[in-house]
Amino acid sequence: MSVRFKKVQNKMSGSENFGKWYGRAIMLDTISTKELADEISHASTVTYADVMAVLAEMQHAIKNHLQNSHKVALEGLGVLGVAMQTKLAKTRKEFTANNIKGYRVVFYPEVKFVPSGEISESGKRKGAFVKTLLEGITAKELGGDDAKEQTTGGQTGGDAGSGK
Repeated sequence: MSVRFKKVQNKMSGSENFGKWYGRAIMLDTISTKELADEISHASTVTYADVMAVLAEMQHAIKNHLQNSHKVALEGLGVLGVAMQTKLAKTRKEFTANNIKGYRVVFYPEVKFVPSGEISESGKRKGAFVKTLLEGITAKELGGDDAKEQTTGGQTGGDAGSGK
């Protein structure tokens, strides 16, 4: 299994990367909670109904904690939290809850350090930080018989199209 990508050319005329090519991940499908529950129930001794009940209750529990200013850490996945969009005020006293324009849920994926086995000159281990959900990920071009599977190593770098 691999993440599919297609080749895309940057067509933004003012960009320093104009005309250059990059890969864009393609999502082929969306998996529903019910489909996920079915998959989990077949991979464990827990029934579909039990999995659905736990996932439904998990949603309510996460919502409750987020709305009470808690971060929710889901081991192996990452941390959920709340961020807000606000209208600026000139002084601290002028800023009130009325300045809050909206809320959003933010997700910080779990990251782990994968040592390379080398030691730096300062005596620290060398290695890379890898997002747990992307560890061991591979990529394959969408379509085309000559599409080769390429290991990306689950790096945490920026978007390939951004020039970073």
